[in-house]
Amino acid sequence: MSEKLRPWFEGVRLHPDVESGELNRSTFAIDFGGVLANSEGVPLVYRDGRSFWLATHLTSGVTRLLHEVLTLLSGGPGDRVLQLRSPFGGGKSHVLLALYHAGKNFKLFQQAVGEAKSWPNPGEVRIAGLDGEKFDPVAGTTIKAVTVHTLWGALAANLGCFDLMRRQEEARTAPGGEIVKEMLGDQPTLILFDEVLRYVERAMGIAVGDSNLGRQALEFLQTLTTEVAGSSKAVIVYSLQASGREALENIGLLNSLDHLAGRVDAKREPVAGDEILDVLKKRLLQESPNKEFANNAGQTIAAEVTKWKTAEAPDEPGRRIAQDENILITNRLQSSFPFHVSLIDLMKERWASINDFQRTRGALRFLAAVLYKSKALGRQSYHVGPGDIPLEDADVRNAFFTEVGQREQYQAVIEHDLVGPNARAKRIDAQLAQQNPALSLVRPATRMATAILMYSFGGIQRQEVGEMLPPGVTERELLESTLGPDLDSITAQSVLKQLREECLYLHYDGLRYSYKTTPNVNKLIEDESVHPEDIRRYVHDEIERRVAAVTNAAVVWPQDSSAIPDKEPRFIVAYLPLEFSEKPERERRAIDYLTQYGSQLRLYRNAVGLAIPEKRQIEGLRSAARHVLAVEAVKKKRSSYKLSKEQIDQLREREGTEQGAFEASLRKLYNSVWLLKIQDGHPALDQVDIGGRPMKEQGVHERMRELLEDVTRRVFTTVKSLKIVDLMKIGKEAGQTRTVDTRVLRDAFFQSLDFPRIVSERVLLDAIASGILSGHFAYALKSRIREEDGKYLVSREDAIVSRSISADELDLDSGCLFILECVVEAGATSGSGEKPQGPDEAASQPPSSSPPQNEPGSSTIKRVSLEMRLTKQDLYKAFNALGNLAEKAGAIDLRVVAEQSDGIDRNWMRNAVTEPLEEGSIEVQIKEG
Repeated sequence: MSEKLRPWFEGVRLHPDVESGELNRSTFAIDFGGVLANSEGVPLVYRDGRSFWLATHLTSGVTRLLHEVLTLLSGGPGDRVLQLRSPFGGGKSHVLLALYHAGKNFKLFQQAVGEAKSWPNPGEVRIAGLDGEKFDPVAGTTIKAVTVHTLWGALAANLGCFDLMRRQEEARTAPGGEIVKEMLGDQPTLILFDEVLRYVERAMGIAVGDSNLGRQALEFLQTLTTEVAGSSKAVIVYSLQASGREALENIGLLNSLDHLAGRVDAKREPVAGDEILDVLKKRLLQESPNKEFANNAGQTIAAEVTKWKTAEAPDEPGRRIAQDENILITNRLQSSFPFHVSLIDLMKERWASINDFQRTRGALRFLAAVLYKSKALGRQSYHVGPGDIPLEDADVRNAFFTEVGQREQYQAVIEHDLVGPNARAKRIDAQLAQQNPALSLVRPATRMATAILMYSFGGIQRQEVGEMLPPGVTERELLESTLGPDLDSITAQSVLKQLREECLYLHYDGLRYSYKTTPNVNKLIEDESVHPEDIRRYVHDEIERRVAAVTNAAVVWPQDSSAIPDKEPRFIVAYLPLEFSEKPERERRAIDYLTQYGSQLRLYRNAVGLAIPEKRQIEGLRSAARHVLAVEAVKKKRSSYKLSKEQIDQLREREGTEQGAFEASLRKLYNSVWLLKIQDGHPALDQVDIGGRPMKEQGVHERMRELLEDVTRRVFTTVKSLKIVDLMKIGKEAGQTRTVDTRVLRDAFFQSLDFPRIVSERVLLDAIASGILSGHFAYALKSRIREEDGKYLVSREDAIVSRSISADELDLDSGCLFILECVVEAGATSGSGEKPQGPDEAASQPPSSSPPQNEPGSSTIKRVSLEMRLTKQDLYKAFNALGNLAEKAGAIDLRVVAEQSDGIDRNWMRNAVTEPLEEGSIEVQIKEG
């Protein structure tokens, strides 16, 4: 939170009614009839003139109306029949009550309103008030000990001249003009009618001869307005419902009543524009907000809004307009504090069109509940805006839906998308808080979702299009109402996109966002059944497709070690299945993959790497895959679902989003490769991780290759020819090898963990070609090598020596490398009795072994016996050599003698030696002693 700003409740003092939390409807609903009857059930703030004036903000319109009526009561000229037409927050009943208290006690009024001291004093005023909401024409009402059922009877009783109207009251027939004129007399007389249409509607059901009481009431009102208009000191001020919705759709009666009075009345709108803000604050706050606090909050929020508008402007004129608007935005925010002006605007312009919305009392009760609960919860907002409504509180939700209706219909919306335990907005906020803890108090998703809900009720009249626009909010309006120093536009727009993709009841038509009781395509996607095996197959196929596109040296999701090829001269990456990360003893299982080839020992152990799935990515990957498949299923059913164009567009957008999420999770799924190494004489794992390293490649296999080849240099794409010389000990010195079978060379690289890992045998071919050109060794086919005097020689014409050769001309299966001293001119003979190592002998020995000797005059060995005394570590080193020999001969006989001075425990022998051999189906004879 900004150091300069503090939450709104630190800059205001709430009215005691609000601070107490006692927010009954009666607290803010003016019972005009109860005030007229001085009923003790009506709050003192309405019955007592002094309390009333303290809690009332007099707008310029109300002030003018009071002055006008008091002037008329004093005999001044003007329109004497005045109709109240008031927008949201105007409070027609409140205005009538102000006229009542001003006429009842003019002196007290002058004390409360200083500017009234110079106004005309009408003296004693007769006041006749009538609350049409409470006046039942059947049951009647008692006024000054007289029970009356008609408008004329009620007025006469109030004015103290009931006898004039007794007969007309009893007959339920409207009086003539002369009697009405006599009733008015020449004294200051103030007649106040509230909700008169309600009475007339009820009276329409009571028969009076061939007519009914409602028609008689209309007749009386016409006569009354005519006589008042012609009087010298009488005034009528009355209210009508502002629309057919408020008149319970009885538009015909509303128009009739309006027409009857329209000949002589004048319409007054006592509250206009932003004056409603002062009316609301006067009733909800104990005193005016701290001005410095309000100004600071308004400036800071307006600055964030202006920064966003300036950045979004397409050109310089647009940026200048955004800067110019900053002054207006700042002023409105400062004057509306602690409310965000957007909240007042949407209530005034949108909610006022809702049938059930009580423009003043409902607004007051709702805002009082919001202020009370927001402060109690310690909400860290700078203004109370559309997104700051604490809907998780039951009282606030009750106050909200009492005014806008549709409580039951929106239960699922509230539960699934906003405040339920697993609500979408809450889930997004939790994710954001993990990434940026500073957003935990801001709750951007909840703020924006709540604002959208507030805009989802009531339409708005647009004069330029001549129609009522439907409920909903544009992105621009939404950002104007939610941005602040704690929520920038980039975060807000990102959150809005997430809400659109995840909420189940949020609808977007390409222009407006709104919550509706009908689920969107997200709900269809959520409800679509996708079998787990289909998800698994989809993930497997997508990985395999991507890997196969770039290499054939990979295996996707091998079920066991036999699915990973052996004896193939290339480095193979095995992408292990998702379940691998969820199984126990992963390391042991991985070693089995790397050392075993089914039931046999793996020979090319230096040619395999295991790509390990990242456990943290699996859930997101499966979820994205499920949604991709669900979207595809919904698309196929779009006809049966009767999807609208809006829903099809949303489905298409959701498909792109889920595909993007799948790609992102897939890219991060394999971040580690495990290789085999020997540690303390035992097979172990070399775990190579991407970690925090920046990777250039984005593809699944491309990232693994970059990690192994470029980043960690665990696998090589080139080998120096001198490296071959060094590893194979090629040379003419003692202990060195004069010839090397290229097949043995290849096997050594792919078998021995002491050799560098290479991507394929092509690396060796290129290195051999380079070594031949450099003169590090020569090359010939083994069939071209001959023996003379115990030495292997190659005629120069059969050898490739110190010249360029294409790697494709070399044959690792039938070739041989040798030192240059083995090359002789055609027909030359050996002058030495030295017996060199031959190529076939090299093929049967590991590079560092001393070769067995041939029988004189023979180039092959029919039987060979090896005697070795081995430690456990030596046994691992001898594994490759023995494997080569077993492969060459088909099988080898092995005699093992083990001796321990302290003796070998028979149980240990059975568990550690005998049973493992039997499990491997190896026939063995064990002799003791």
